[in-house]
Amino acid sequence: MTTSHELQAIASAEEWFNSLDPTIRINTKVSEHIHELWLSNSPRQLAIAFADAVKQRIWEQIAYMPAVASKREVRSYTFMSWMRELIGAEPDEFIRTITGHNPSAYEGSTATIAMVELLAEEEPTTLRELCLDHRNGETNMLGWDGLLKQKESTDPAWSAARAALQEAVKNEPGRPKKNAPHRGALADSTLSEANRCPTDRKSRLIRTLTNLASNPDECKTKGTTPEKVEAAKARLVRGLTPSVEAAKREAGIALPQKPHGGLGVRGAANDVAKRLIKTVGAEHAKRIANAVLEMLTND
Repeated sequence: MTTSHELQAIASAEEWFNSLDPTIRINTKVSEHIHELWLSNSPRQLAIAFADAVKQRIWEQIAYMPAVASKREVRSYTFMSWMRELIGAEPDEFIRTITGHNPSAYEGSTATIAMVELLAEEEPTTLRELCLDHRNGETNMLGWDGLLKQKESTDPAWSAARAALQEAVKNEPGRPKKNAPHRGALADSTLSEANRCPTDRKSRLIRTLTNLASNPDECKTKGTTPEKVEAAKARLVRGLTPSVEAAKREAGIALPQKPHGGLGVRGAANDVAKRLIKTVGAEHAKRIANAVLEMLTND
């Protein structure tokens, strides 16, 4: 049952949301709609909504509405942070859904082109990685080029998407961004400070792994290898690794678990004794017990 406090918080959030610019409200609703389509596995509707969202670059102005009023703000995301943090999808998962089950080749191709161009702009090394086939256990996952070649053979409408992909991977990373002029809109005073670096943990880790894989000396310092880092990144960008923590372990860069700060000595003596034995072992526990007795005797 919803409490009166929760109802007040909901009403307050709605009042704040309705006070925002109509464009921000639309962007927020569209983002929520795409998230729902992704969860419900609706490829055709997903492709249409995604292509429209890209035209409007909705991720640049989205309302963040927590229960705490002072924390509400209009946030600006990079495309990849929006995709990972708000939609909850990796580009590879997204494209495989659209290409695998979409009854409309034109709509699927249009959405794929939009994804390719945005990924080439923000994470060109990821785009190159996703073009390659990937061996996952006994399964060979076709890369995007092979996937689109397969789709092209069944419907020529996919040719435009494959051509866009091949053109994108030919370009060198760091080329001028096509949509840069549009970003002047970010000066809106209602926006939180727009840091164009990715803010979500997965995007930051992918950037770290990309840099680390090209630096063997740094890999050695961290106790790993470029090959191990590359393999971890390949699985992460395909949505095969369940979490950022798991990806760090696969890459060999996870921080060691910190030991517990100490042994609790409160409680029944027998319970403390059991914890001591479990923590340090029987022999060392005996030496500790003898030392305690000796000190008590000397006192």
